[in-house]
Amino acid sequence: MNQTFDIAVHYLLRREYPDAVRAFRDVVRDEPTNAAAWSYYGIALAHLGRAPEAEAALARAVALAPRNPEAWFHLGVARSLREEWGDAASAYRRAVALVPDDMVAWHRLGVALAESGDEVAASAAFERALVLSREVPNAEGADPAARPRTDDHVEETGEREGSREAKSWLDLALSLLSLGDEEEAVAAYERAYTLDPERAQHSLFYPMLRLLTAVQGGPEEPAAGPERPRRPDGAPLRPPTPRPEVL
Repeated sequence: MNQTFDIAVHYLLRREYPDAVRAFRDVVRDEPTNAAAWSYYGIALAHLGRAPEAEAALARAVALAPRNPEAWFHLGVARSLREEWGDAASAYRRAVALVPDDMVAWHRLGVALAESGDEVAASAAFERALVLSREVPNAEGADPAARPRTDDHVEETGEREGSREAKSWLDLALSLLSLGDEEEAVAAYERAYTLDPERAQHSLFYPMLRLLTAVQGGPEEPAAGPERPRRPDGAPLRPPTPRPEVL
């Protein structure tokens, strides 16, 4: 059966998910206590959008190996696909407890918490993800080295690093806006804009800020210029300059 497992992993690495699902199904049928097989089986199912089956497989994986962070992460993804945000947050919390420097897991935890209505905890999770997205010292403590990509995570594959960080800043901006901290929200939005202007301009943040300004009786926002959006008071957003790290 080891050969079948190796073939299944090969399919998974090549992103041939239907073949991976079939192969891992054979493995778990013959080795029902193989936690790694259940975990990979769930990952393959999640990539195909088969969320209920993925959740069942990953729940089996974490029951067999509760210290497997990847299984907890993908269980969170499967629950998110079903919009079970509270349960998703619980799974992501287990993932970050086991691997505290997993930036993507912190980001996903923030999303799940925000969807659950816990904006304060979501902001903290997003800020932690942003800190981890920066360059980190290498093992020798010498010059900083770029943090490795995390392309093995479901739904994060293939996204540019700058765009991924921009999304974290945009999520933080929306969270801060919901808490009434408009200045910090705008600052977070500006940071996202410097990283990925197109993504920032097509986000939900700017229309929400405009709507909030109108509700509160603030000055009407002039039409945005062709190159850079503007604040609700009409002033252009600041040019792309380095900002202090979010702690």
